[in-house]
Amino acid sequence: MNEVNMTERNPLIVIPSQVDENGIPKKQLLDIQGKPMIVQSWNRAVEAGCGNVIVDCVDDEIAEVVGEAGAYTYRTDPDLHLKTHNYRTESGADRVAAMVNKFDRFYCHDIIINLHDDLPAIDPKYIRALLYPLADYEVAIATLVCPLSVEDENNDSVVKASVEWEENRNVSWIAASKIGRIKNLSRNVKELGDGPYYYHIPIYAYQRPQLDHFVSLEPTDSELNERIEGKRALENGMRMDVALIDQKPLDVDWEEDVEQARKLLDKSL
Repeated sequence: MNEVNMTERNPLIVIPSQVDENGIPKKQLLDIQGKPMIVQSWNRAVEAGCGNVIVDCVDDEIAEVVGEAGAYTYRTDPDLHLKTHNYRTESGADRVAAMVNKFDRFYCHDIIINLHDDLPAIDPKYIRALLYPLADYEVAIATLVCPLSVEDENNDSVVKASVEWEENRNVSWIAASKIGRIKNLSRNVKELGDGPYYYHIPIYAYQRPQLDHFVSLEPTDSELNERIEGKRALENGMRMDVALIDQKPLDVDWEEDVEQARKLLDKSL
């Protein structure tokens, strides 16, 4: 399977910066191997070599720090921060779409990657892997999965995926990689039908027109009940393909994750 032809496509990576999540105030400013976490996350996005990277900030201090490192930043007014459809938290896709449609009104960028701000040690190849499913223009959204442990199979905090794999579609430089079509997403494997099941990594890449279409749709009941934004796409007939990667990237949610991120970067840098 060929990768997206980068001479024909123009991806944009958007990093929406959050604040005060999970009891770690401004975790984006935590030192990870000599740099704030938000800067390390931005560095990994740049290293992926997919295209331009923009950091969308709601906090002035975070914007200043990442901007001084060289990032292009966009300032979202927290008072205007979209919280549509009675979400428990804001819809990530709605925020990204709103920013992109102001920043890039003339559709210069035709693929939009929504990358979390708490992935300082993500391997850039995983970000680039999102482009492979989108080589097929019939695919609206691309995402990632990795193998699911027995422990996580019955963990309701973990979103699981069932996938229909396709022959001869893979990311050639990721071991045991495959590309397929998401059949369903759920926190409960009983909702997924026959296995095997996979650990869903909620990083999404959109064909640009499909992002606009996605945010125009009303959230479904199961999306809101399970807090899985991707279910809106699946239940409205949007095709979501997935690349299988070899391991879950570390997202820094808790204090113990900070030291693990430092160790990972100490080995890789």
